[in-house]
Amino acid sequence: MKMYSINDLVNGASKLATSVFGKREKYVLQFNHEDDGCWYVDYPNWPFDHHNLMMVSGADRLCEVLSDDNRVARVEVIPSSKELDLPDYAKLTQLQSSLAGGSTYEVTNLPTFSGTIWLCPVTLFVLGEYPKYLYVRKNESQ
Repeated sequence: MKMYSINDLVNGASKLATSVFGKREKYVLQFNHEDDGCWYVDYPNWPFDHHNLMMVSGADRLCEVLSDDNRVARVEVIPSSKELDLPDYAKLTQLQSSLAGGSTYEVTNLPTFSGTIWLCPVTLFVLGEYPKYLYVRKNESQ
């Protein structure tokens, strides 16, 4: 595993600050099932190792469920600090989190998936936080 210097991290933070992602009410995210058999979030201009974008610990299975072709999953994500009434969305409820340790979510309201997923600290770069709730559904404009 590559070790990053403080300079690398500062330069990376600068690039991330100008990323196409910013704190929003709703995100449309894409996940790709790559030739190595793993799912990765599509994050343009990610300044660190590509493997940091890998979906693991249930998030990969969720990508499979949300994909129509097992190659690409485009999803709408609504982060929230409070519970919302969004019956057309799967609800992910935060069970635990730590700044460097990621966040674990219980997935409900998705008949083809049950259980928990873990989201790594890249979530902080994409969403700006580990929200108490995440609401997720396929993006209908695929």
